[in-house]
Amino acid sequence: MMNNFSWTKQWYPITPVSYLELLKPTPITLLGKKLVIWRDKHQQWIVMDDACPHKLAQLSLGSINEDGNLMCRHHGWCFDGMGKCTNIPMLSDEKALETACNSEKSKVTTYPTQELQGLLWVWADNSSTAFEDCTLKQPATIPEYKLDTSSNDWFMSEVPVGYTVSVESTFDPSHAQFLHEGIAGFSPARAIAMKEFEAVGGISAEDGFTLKHSGYNIFNKDMDATRNFHPPCSNTTIYEYPNGKSALFHLYFVPIKPGYCRHIGKFISDAIPPQKGNFWMELLPKYLQTGLKHSASYKLANQDLSMMHSQAVNESMGDKIWQKSYFMPSLADTGIVTFRKWLDEFAGGKPEWQQVKETPFQELSDEKLYDIWHRHTKHCPSCRQSLVFIDKVKDLCQSLTAALVILALVLIIINLPLKIIFIPVLLSILSLICFYRLNSIRERFLNSIPTKGLPAVKLY
Repeated sequence: MMNNFSWTKQWYPITPVSYLELLKPTPITLLGKKLVIWRDKHQQWIVMDDACPHKLAQLSLGSINEDGNLMCRHHGWCFDGMGKCTNIPMLSDEKALETACNSEKSKVTTYPTQELQGLLWVWADNSSTAFEDCTLKQPATIPEYKLDTSSNDWFMSEVPVGYTVSVESTFDPSHAQFLHEGIAGFSPARAIAMKEFEAVGGISAEDGFTLKHSGYNIFNKDMDATRNFHPPCSNTTIYEYPNGKSALFHLYFVPIKPGYCRHIGKFISDAIPPQKGNFWMELLPKYLQTGLKHSASYKLANQDLSMMHSQAVNESMGDKIWQKSYFMPSLADTGIVTFRKWLDEFAGGKPEWQQVKETPFQELSDEKLYDIWHRHTKHCPSCRQSLVFIDKVKDLCQSLTAALVILALVLIIINLPLKIIFIPVLLSILSLICFYRLNSIRERFLNSIPTKGLPAVKLY
């Protein structure tokens, strides 16, 4: 097994910039290493180790002070965008403070970053030549194409399945007809055997590989598809249809830690007619529109998660290498085999984890597997704001219901006509219905397991 691919000397898209907080630090994990993202006084995004050199408290728990530096919450040590310590509040002697701040021991390691196509990229290497090395390689951004790639926003989730099974799945297009039955017209009855699926050109450590394939259902049987894997984590897929229309899927699978992967993606197409806007939906705040769209879109992802997790469970129970445990007689399996070949021949068979030991795989409960808060909501500003908004309206409905019930009782006591009493009673019932409906919507931001009826996720 060769290993001439460096997992750290690469550009990784760690988050959409729109997901970041401008005035507070954000913790992330990359290749098992805990990092913190924050914006300095020069409006530059900084990525550094998430550990204060004083007592190793997480800097992501801190704040950005009035000088535009990152302050540790534990004892107030401050750091600038270069990782240099700028203040130690408990050192009053100026000379001692200067000596301590100039010491290498008080410095926090920083990493090269750049902002491209709405994503924050980080160079994962922390060697002394990292800021020079990173200039020799470009991030795997969306290539130029006839579609407007800026027309859609990025969507990010951090899923409890690993890097390998995530990337493998994205080069296995034929699963859609079966795994995603009932969504977007997918159905086993519409599946057709793929007639073409091959790697074109070579396969290399740094440039990855390119695949071309034909359709896999009765609707796209005549299309020409291209899938390009650009290491370490990019898949650009383009579908071109006979009528001149096309679709572009751009997906990133960022290895977070063993058993977890950050999925970032967007989909652009001119083959699907634009949906008419909903008048009432457009009256809502933009963040709430986005949050509601996100909360209604987890069914397909849950289907993927169920299958990838079940695969990981079975793989963990055996001691065979994938070539001996997989049986792949179909042309449709070409993408899986090609990715596994790249991973084995050039990249050591799996990500090279930093500062973390790979522990034996543990099967997850449904509560953890289908948890939405940790997967997406806590990372997404629109969804977090939506939760806050929903809670405020819920409280308002609760208070309004109580006030209307009291009003109705008062009207009964003073013996007013029933038609007048009926008005606050009806309004209180509507307010109560609104409260329970909002509670149901709120749950969609937290977990896919229903709170009513059987506690089982309905995948189909």
